[in-house]
Amino acid sequence: MVNPYPPAQQGTTVRSGDDAEPGRGLWWGLGVILVAVIVAAAFGTVTNGGDDVARDVVAAQSRVPDRGAPAMRPDGTPVASADGVAFPALAARQGWVAVGRRTDQVSDRTVTTLVYGREGTRLAYSVVSGPPLGAPPGSRSVGGRPPVVITFDANGRTAVMTLRHGHTVVASAVGVPLAALVRAAHTD
Repeated sequence: MVNPYPPAQQGTTVRSGDDAEPGRGLWWGLGVILVAVIVAAAFGTVTNGGDDVARDVVAAQSRVPDRGAPAMRPDGTPVASADGVAFPALAARQGWVAVGRRTDQVSDRTVTTLVYGREGTRLAYSVVSGPPLGAPPGSRSVGGRPPVVITFDANGRTAVMTLRHGHTVVASAVGVPLAALVRAAHTD
């Protein structure tokens, strides 16, 4: 039988430069777990609204606006908000001008959408009432500055979602680069 506890070696232990420091894998693993917990908490993946609600929000965004654009401040900021979240001024730096709006009921939530236009393309930006939505299956986290941005495809549209003032915001479009959607999601 082989002794599972061999005697300690005498002398110097030699390691190659490729060997990891003892315990480094543990810290790396704990870091990965911590990031996963933060992302899950930020998007309420356990309890706050089914995975498909975000996709249903994007489906509502694809509908035609039923009202005109809100009034605009001199700096191009729309005079509009929902649940305490102001719609962003996308005109100055990004060239998106508010062209219409609509309100929908998705599950038990009110979804207030402002539609922006630029060079014949439309971008929908919605504020979703209630607690944060869960990330839809197949979504990905996009790196960059906080808050965390989740991207996914739904209803033929590229979409991003993030949190602003405790509410989920979703931006989506067809034929618009993902980077432009991420910038829209990060704009106050």
